Amino acid sequence: MSGVVGWIDFSRDLVRERPLVTALTATMAPRGPDAETVWVSPRAAFGFRTLAADAAVGTQPYVRTVGEGEIVVCVTGAPTGLPQLRHRLGGVPADAPAAQLFASAYLSTGVDFISSLAGTFAIAIWDSRTQELVLARDQVGGQPLYYTLLSTGIVFASERKALLAHPEVEPVVDAGGLREAVSHALPTGALFSGFNSVGAAEIMRFSKRGGFTRQKYWQLATAPHTDDMQTTIANVRAMLRESVAAQVPSDPSGLVATLSGGIDSSSVAGLAAAELARRGTRTRLHTFTVDFADPGDFQPDVMRDTKDTPFAQAVADYIGSAHTVVPLAATDILDPVVRLGILRAKDIPTRIYDMDASQYLFIQHVAQSGGKVAFTGGAGDQLFQGARWSTDKGLVEADTFPWLAMAQRFGAVNGFGTGLLNQETLAALDFPTYYRDAYATAAAEVEYLPGEDDWQRNMRRVSYLVLTRGPIDASVFAAAGLQLRSPINYHKLIQYAYNIPAAMHSHGGIEKGILRAAVADLLPEQVLRRRQSATPVSNHPAYTQRLQQEMKSILGDSNAPVRSLIDVTAATELMNQPMRLAKDRLARAAVELTLQLNLWLDHYRVRLVL
Repeated sequence: MSGVVGWIDFSRDLVRERPLVTALTATMAPRGPDAETVWVSPRAAFGFRTLAADAAVGTQPYVRTVGEGEIVVCVTGAPTGLPQLRHRLGGVPADAPAAQLFASAYLSTGVDFISSLAGTFAIAIWDSRTQELVLARDQVGGQPLYYTLLSTGIVFASERKALLAHPEVEPVVDAGGLREAVSHALPTGALFSGFNSVGAAEIMRFSKRGGFTRQKYWQLATAPHTDDMQTTIANVRAMLRESVAAQVPSDPSGLVATLSGGIDSSSVAGLAAAELARRGTRTRLHTFTVDFADPGDFQPDVMRDTKDTPFAQAVADYIGSAHTVVPLAATDILDPVVRLGILRAKDIPTRIYDMDASQYLFIQHVAQSGGKVAFTGGAGDQLFQGARWSTDKGLVEADTFPWLAMAQRFGAVNGFGTGLLNQETLAALDFPTYYRDAYATAAAEVEYLPGEDDWQRNMRRVSYLVLTRGPIDASVFAAAGLQLRSPINYHKLIQYAYNIPAAMHSHGGIEKGILRAAVADLLPEQVLRRRQSATPVSNHPAYTQRLQQEMKSILGDSNAPVRSLIDVTAATELMNQPMRLAKDRLARAAVELTLQLNLWLDHYRVRLVL
């Protein structure tokens, strides 16, 4: 994914701080395994870790002398729209990498060029002439960019851990931050006290004279959908094809695709294989599927109906990809190295450990195979109303976040994984008020069309919530040195799909019917008709036995930091009920979150201020 860290200081001479800047940069080595560069000046310092995902990545930071000043640019991610920007500017070499191109655009038009880009990206620009820092993110927030203020400046980075490595930054978490880490309402934000994040589709400026200014350059808009069904299907196909073509690297030898056999990942894989064929390249698309080694691990449940492997293999055979099934043992995902690895990837305790850990191991394997750029079907459920909370009437009509309503339906009143928190912690976090207020804020942003009935308004609201509060988490890809690209998560397609009426989305009597119709010529029939199914989880008894052992170890350690947050009596009772832990998904999730929370508090030396 590449990673950037920057430090602007209006009092110190940062030239003398090169060793510290180098140390901050090194924290993101997994994100950029191919090169490291540090640039320092009296008022600004940048560090960059490079992932050579494409031939034109270039050396960063890119520095251009302008009169007696300098323009310094760093870019992470995979911005698209570069050929069009080169054409508009004129005079820019055809092989100029993104950072060099953006420096030219900034000198020509200021920050106006940013709104013309697509793909996922984060941009940092330092203009020494005006002593101003510019930070920006893509429309869908695909590339993270965190920052925190210091006594005399600001430090920013692609990952929280780079900020935490600065000696002036303390890992303090208040009630709001802890609630963010364990709640079930919103994606985790900056988390640590004093931390903030540049928003999706946001340009932020920071200077000694002007302080902070922010501007949004794109947002989801409500508009009538006037296209008929066939035109809608054709437009979705055209936008998908455009997005895939723009994101296939010029050197496709490092291109891989994760393939679950669901319609989202299968659509992307099919379009990517077709694009490689159109270019006449001899490179075959490499596809990967994760499966548990023990055949008895898979058990159908409310979230997953069918096993992925047969459907993924059918797609691979149909599109001619070189396919690999990655087998995982159930106990692998509880290996202490894996547990710490996923925590370091995310900088937060994961709320759904078994699913996230299996994906972490899977992605590590994909990277070790030589992959550099990973295509996924991410955002398909959000765009095309495929998740259960978009197709279940009770969840759609719930007066809260539909994914929270789903957890509450199965007994998780305060959200998935929170079942072992004690009364003192629950009182401090006050989930009911938080969920109510967060939902009211989000729902108030939705604009409706005149004449929409209650059902249409409910569906529009749910669609808006999942599109704006459900961004794709690329952290496990970044931790493996892979650049995640999700062609479905394309802001032009998001805008178009958001306004497609719900009745059209279920074209053909199945969820995501429009997407299925748009790629019907690329995939086998059994995949086109397969219902949505969630990421597989292990049901092997060895997994719950290992959970018991780790939880008992915490309960026996009077110094375990998580003990002050949990109901020790309830946790002890649960450890004496192995059958419940094996069968009760909510109980298992509560133990998993407790284990991750304990490791996070300990490893990051978190100071809780509740």
